[in-house]
Amino acid sequence: MAISRIIVTLALLLVISTVGAAEEWEIDLSAGDKSVTGGVHDKSYLDSGYLRIGGSALYSDDDALEYKWASLDLMVGSDTLSPGLSCEVGLRGLGGAVDEGPKSGDVGLIGFSFAAGYLFAKEVTLIPLEVFSSLTWSPDPLSFLDTEEFLEFNLGVGLRIIKNASVTATYSNYHADMKSGQQDWTLNDDAYRLGVVLRF
Repeated sequence: MAISRIIVTLALLLVISTVGAAEEWEIDLSAGDKSVTGGVHDKSYLDSGYLRIGGSALYSDDDALEYKWASLDLMVGSDTLSPGLSCEVGLRGLGGAVDEGPKSGDVGLIGFSFAAGYLFAKEVTLIPLEVFSSLTWSPDPLSFLDTEEFLEFNLGVGLRIIKNASVTATYSNYHADMKSGQQDWTLNDDAYRLGVVLRF
């Protein structure tokens, strides 16, 4: 099954990454009334910028609509362009399944991913506030199995309660054009979640 292969590959990737000198690990977990998502990433600094590798998983179940997938993430970024600003670009491999009533299909894709975040200086806000956003897009040529196109958008705000931990609130939107058998259909769903991010 595609999701099992992605999870195994993610585990091997994380084990291999521990051979080098890891600069920072990031673990996140967030949940809403119908979904839960989490991820583990390793951030290693390069001569210019950093490399962030890892993966995440998502499960959502709301009456007739259920979807679940896991991803492998390979991102390069920089947090030296401006104080508090970080920008990333990279690739995500994603696999899973979608069930909506009588319709069901397998998700498989390689997507272009973009992310940005900004941590406000203490002089600007009275509390350590951060905002972040990410976008993953996979056009038809990079989508396979029953997926024809995929788009994921995330927008969030966080409160850094301590240097290595944040409490977050996130809005996510998912759009996938699917084709299973002779039937074309669309997954279109959004979610609000609260969570935590740990860095060490």
